[in-house]
Amino acid sequence: MLKRTSIFVLFLFAFVFSLPQTTLAGSPVTDHKIIIDAGHGGDDSGSTACLNLPEKIVNLDISNDLKELLIANGAVNVYMTRTGDETLSNADRYNYANSTDGEVLVSVHLNGSTNTSTDGTQGLYGKMGKDKAFTQVMHNALWEGLKSTPDFTDFGVTNFASGLLLKTTMPATIQETVFISSTQECQQLTDGTGIRQQQIAQSLYNGLIDWFSQPPPPRKGKH
Repeated sequence: MLKRTSIFVLFLFAFVFSLPQTTLAGSPVTDHKIIIDAGHGGDDSGSTACLNLPEKIVNLDISNDLKELLIANGAVNVYMTRTGDETLSNADRYNYANSTDGEVLVSVHLNGSTNTSTDGTQGLYGKMGKDKAFTQVMHNALWEGLKSTPDFTDFGVTNFASGLLLKTTMPATIQETVFISSTQECQQLTDGTGIRQQQIAQSLYNGLIDWFSQPPPPRKGKH
């Protein structure tokens, strides 16, 4: 009896692991292809309002955290416009994005203000029909994930005529995730734990989950 039971267990084990990966995975991002654009880089530091931590570094840290979440949950391809401290033009970014089979593009940024108490999140879209719905979903997830931060403001979504957004062929968004110029954000981003970066990445991931959990809305207007 022991021998027959062992054979059955081995058979069941082999059968389960012979199933297609999509059968075993349960995340809405499974098998999807996503482009992540870490804003700024190289000669372009982005905001330098947080002492000794330029925006370009935080953007890449958040992007790498987001990539790890996506891969761990079955995204079949995650494309990064930059993986190091590289200087890239908007043309470099959208040409690379359009050369992939990526379905959506998320450009990760941090906002800035001369008022160090200002904090919040904002989403930017290029084309109404191509980008706005995706931008709204991503923005909503950031707001829901980060709104417990004291004095955190929902700055909504707005149109922004960026070449990156206008010339990518897939739905694309720039997410100004938080204000790096905020005293409290700067403190969290520089505390050495990486927790704030991970919280932002998790909120972006949640937005992608929300997007791929439902059929994309029909595109309107010219692309």
